[in-house]
Amino acid sequence: MDHTPSRIFTLGPEGTFSDQAAQRLRARQGGEALPIEYTRTIPEVLARTEAEGRALGVVPIENSVAGTVTQAQDYIVQHRLSIIWEINIHVRFSLLSRAPLDTVQVYYSHPQAFDQCSEYLAASLPQGRVEFSNSNTESGQRLLEQPEGAQAAAIVPLDFGEEHPALLVAKDIQNYQNNTTRFVVVRRTTADESYDFSRNKTSLLVEPNEDRPGLLHELLSVFHRHELNLCRLESRPAKVTPWTYVFYLDFNNNPQSAACIKDLQGLPHRIHLLGSYDLLD
Repeated sequence: MDHTPSRIFTLGPEGTFSDQAAQRLRARQGGEALPIEYTRTIPEVLARTEAEGRALGVVPIENSVAGTVTQAQDYIVQHRLSIIWEINIHVRFSLLSRAPLDTVQVYYSHPQAFDQCSEYLAASLPQGRVEFSNSNTESGQRLLEQPEGAQAAAIVPLDFGEEHPALLVAKDIQNYQNNTTRFVVVRRTTADESYDFSRNKTSLLVEPNEDRPGLLHELLSVFHRHELNLCRLESRPAKVTPWTYVFYLDFNNNPQSAACIKDLQGLPHRIHLLGSYDLLD
């Protein structure tokens, strides 16, 4: 089977943080010959990646301030996809406005940017009403479509703001200056999928067979026994049955990773391996 990537799907339009991650991946995969196609939503990225067998998808999975991008996490599981790389992008925001801030009535923002810039927004735009967009670049484009003097503003990527100095009000408005987003690179899972535990990290999903006392201790004790460091643990609604939950776990691999997975698979729970992968510099 030919595993040469056919294209990269990511959240558009061009200039998003997702695009920055996709550009970094393309440079690693051979350069300009590999096309990048932009979608309007994260679910579309993942659906199209699964549908086209040799495509790669790039989606945000976690932010260092706002936490998990639940839409990406849940949809990776719903599709036949495996994580093969992760990419870290330093995320910086600017504010553009067509009017003085104390007169702004509406501002455009991606939901993640809204969370990551909450302190600045509370102090500088308390009277403003947020309208959410599909991407940070789309927020800027919506503002540019407004006439001069419109009581509107937008949270945009730093470089987008620098391209429009006449509208630039503030730079680096994120709550934390080390604000970073983890992106994952996914491809369609093959019928004979294997996982290389010599890579840095493994992600998996655990669907418990029942809710009972000691369940989480039972799971965590397996990782403790094999001296594996959990770098992320999150419970999420199982969706099929109300008030039941599944667990997403990331751990740093060591020589006992395969044995740990085997022991987990011996428990009366469903274990879904989502990928073993390295950080793409």
